[in-house]
Amino acid sequence: MLKAVVFDMDQTLLDINLSAFIAVLAKEESALLADIGRRNPLSMFAAYTAALLDVNRAERDNTCTNRELFDAAIERRGGVVLSDPVIADALTYYEREILPGRNDAIIDAHPMKGAAKAIEAVLSRGLRIALLTNPSFGAACIECRMGWGQLLDVPFELVTTMENTRRVKPNPEYYTDALDELGLKPSEVLMVGNDRQRDFPTPDIGLQTAFVGRGTPVRATWCGRMDQFAESFDEIEQRFYKRAERNLIDLVQEV
Repeated sequence: MLKAVVFDMDQTLLDINLSAFIAVLAKEESALLADIGRRNPLSMFAAYTAALLDVNRAERDNTCTNRELFDAAIERRGGVVLSDPVIADALTYYEREILPGRNDAIIDAHPMKGAAKAIEAVLSRGLRIALLTNPSFGAACIECRMGWGQLLDVPFELVTTMENTRRVKPNPEYYTDALDELGLKPSEVLMVGNDRQRDFPTPDIGLQTAFVGRGTPVRATWCGRMDQFAESFDEIEQRFYKRAERNLIDLVQEV
């Protein structure tokens, strides 16, 4: 039974030039860290981007959170201790007070067309919702982008961030950890996302995905634009249950 719909954020609920956003974030935060730690700005920028890459490796063996992994990488590569409360507060201040003003014509972040109606359609059916954005950033940074997308008042039961995750997409542990937190099984949830690599758990864990990006991935339960999602939700539900029934039949035959 479908109990919840979980959404990706960037290019799903939020229309954004994500590459430009990451470039601004990495440049300004690494410059801030270089100033605080009295380090070379170029070497700190290299350390910062390498730490981001460390976090975004889907396959890795760790028990710590993504935040702890990122902080340790910055300390190892750049010599700055992000767990120091003073430094942590400086970064949080930047992400809460300065970063929201960086939304310029290049980043161009705004609500995705159809996103509000999609959320309304899901909630009107009594389904639960969560925001399963790739947790490459801290909570304050994610909340900044949620603000740009007018998502801060949406009743998401969970928003994945660096602080509350141990993996990133498409690692299945990222998804199972989030669904465990919600008390849900993969078979009870529909993922909505635009990324043909990240928004499908790899390997498959039985989590269906409505794809709102370009193309028609074979694993997608439904493909279309975000602005078509709400008006197509009856069809999406039907496809969800048909695929769930087919998966059950396949499982029984294998047994």
